[in-house]
Amino acid sequence: MKQFENPMRSKNRIVGIGASLGAVNGGLDRVRAQADELAALGADAMELYASSLGVVANARLLASRVAELRAICEERPLARTLHAPIPIDFMDRANVLLHRAAARVSVDLAAEIGAPIIVIHAGRASPADWAADPDGLLAFEREELSALGDHAARAGVRIALENISPNPQVIRGRATSYSLDPAALARQLAALDHPSVTGCLDYSHANQGAGLLGLDPIAGTSAMAPFTGHIHISEASGTPTIPSIAQQSDWMYFGVGDMHAPLGIGCMDLTALADASPVRPGTFAILELQSTARAMLDESLRHLRGFADRVNALTADA
Repeated sequence: MKQFENPMRSKNRIVGIGASLGAVNGGLDRVRAQADELAALGADAMELYASSLGVVANARLLASRVAELRAICEERPLARTLHAPIPIDFMDRANVLLHRAAARVSVDLAAEIGAPIIVIHAGRASPADWAADPDGLLAFEREELSALGDHAARAGVRIALENISPNPQVIRGRATSYSLDPAALARQLAALDHPSVTGCLDYSHANQGAGLLGLDPIAGTSAMAPFTGHIHISEASGTPTIPSIAQQSDWMYFGVGDMHAPLGIGCMDLTALADASPVRPGTFAILELQSTARAMLDESLRHLRGFADRVNALTADA
């Protein structure tokens, strides 16, 4: 595997770029093919979505499947990161045992395949529950993340807590999240203050959250910078979707919602974002593309390499 610089010897650097895999649906042969494609395009890393791999059942690792996945990873010159199942929610107090088990086995899976970072989405709640007890929900999430962070530390893994987008549940008024504002996520991470829990800043999500709440996305990016240890990036207009455009496959076409559009189409000021992003040591920048945009993966990776180079150059000059 490609050797990356020791994060402890670097300061505020993006150490590699890559992309999340497209649809896998349990096919480890698809992991092989997409990993080979990324390597051929000069990427440094790949991000795997845990639920799509078919290597966990009943919150337990399937040993033979995990062994096959580990071999696929080790045979390729790519670092790997892992995205835990999106439904994990440490503000769902009534079902926390399910979320806790899924999160812990995700940490175990990351350790098994040599992924140093595992991404988990920040908590969500109904608007009524949030209005009734925001401090209690935030405290509950911190307690769960602290325990998970302890488990991650023992496994040699870090948790990256990601800001969410205004998804259809948010748009319909059924859910909300403090992390729609990256500055609020930064405050939660500061209050948590756990060495094995960092932040994942999704620039597309931040742009959409800013559009929904009337915020400045650059200000949110800057607020998160001291806590950003992982990056997700794609282009988005910042216009939230509407209930009648509910399918993500349509969002890029309309220019709404979490478009997962290729870099370079001009929705976002990548230069300004880079200038606001003095990220933490050992950060990977991961491209997330809609399936219809996979043909533009090569061009998007070139834009992402330029973004990372600018962040690193600015960091070196600081």
